[in-house]
Amino acid sequence: MSSLFSQRRQKHFMTLLKYWRLVFNDHFVIALFFLFGALAYGYSQWLPQLNSHLWWTRWLLILWFTILPQLGRLATLLKRADPIFLLPQVKAMENYLDHAYRYSVLLAELITIAGTAVALPFAMTTERLTNVDLIMIVITAMLAKENWLFTARKSISLRWSAQRWRSRFEYWVNPLIIAAATWLINPFAGLAVAIVLTLGMRLVYRHLTIDWRAAVKMETDRMYSVYRFFNLFTDVPSVQGNVKRRQWLSWLVNWLTIAGHPWSYLYAHGFVRNVEISGLVARLTIVGMLVSFFVQVSWLNTILVILFIYLVATQLMPFYEQYADNVFTHLYPVSTEDQVTDFRQLLAKITTIEMLLIVLASLGYQTNWSHCALNLVVGIIEVFLLVRFYFGTRIKKMNK
Repeated sequence: MSSLFSQRRQKHFMTLLKYWRLVFNDHFVIALFFLFGALAYGYSQWLPQLNSHLWWTRWLLILWFTILPQLGRLATLLKRADPIFLLPQVKAMENYLDHAYRYSVLLAELITIAGTAVALPFAMTTERLTNVDLIMIVITAMLAKENWLFTARKSISLRWSAQRWRSRFEYWVNPLIIAAATWLINPFAGLAVAIVLTLGMRLVYRHLTIDWRAAVKMETDRMYSVYRFFNLFTDVPSVQGNVKRRQWLSWLVNWLTIAGHPWSYLYAHGFVRNVEISGLVARLTIVGMLVSFFVQVSWLNTILVILFIYLVATQLMPFYEQYADNVFTHLYPVSTEDQVTDFRQLLAKITTIEMLLIVLASLGYQTNWSHCALNLVVGIIEVFLLVRFYFGTRIKKMNK
């Protein structure tokens, strides 16, 4: 079973690597570089403004260390056919799941350490912490995550898989109790609570015989969430986009549609009803608004506004080929030039809305109207250049 897991882990790495190369292309890496750099710079500028007498800082730390264990799930790498072909190896599956558990803990603890490292400067600014306290906080966070993964492990066992409400409750309540003891009492109390919960879970939940149906479903859901992320940047065969009837957005379809233009009608409906593309644009816009609102360094704020406008436009452009494989669209008595014109109109309208929202958010908590006006002028110029010139170069590459 150990060799089986090793083979699947290696194959899993190769699959992820194939998609990582497509996702983290040059443009996206540069965008991430500016984004994380801006967030780090804004974070460092914000910390000196804090003090130890703010009532909300501890509650924010409790919230952070409650959410942090939710990142990183149990990776079993099970497949749909395993309940048939591995059914005689039920007892040996405990060894397989032990390897999967250790693999998941290793990756998840790296995420936990990184998340804890992000929060510690804030904690050191608002709390009086010694070096020993910092060590205790890191260990406590790692134990909370290990406790979360053990909860996931027992949730795919025959005895406990039917009680999903219990696992969902423990996913959130256990980290909440640990975080509350850490920040409302002291780090030693938090560590003690984490140790007690970890040992108690292992005493209560024993004899974890695998429930095949629950285990396969958990892994299928996990991989689907991973593939959905990749599908935001490239086509993933195992992910099929969902289409929803959004009647409350009919006004948006009418606004995006040009009368008498069939491609405009098709693109407008496709954008609004396609969960993947409209969700991506909405999420990038919201993130851009939040970042531009909190980062108030003038030159950096303008760069971020430019960056997010560019990201939304470039992620929307591949939607031009959404219907390329539909044979009926090639029967339209409409020229390719009309198709390009209709999509350019759609791109211009959506990018303009996104630009206005991000520029408005760039006012920030300091309400700097002059800087907002500058961002508006820069945004209008960028939208014009992206729609008029950059989209034309992308079309030429798509048609090669």
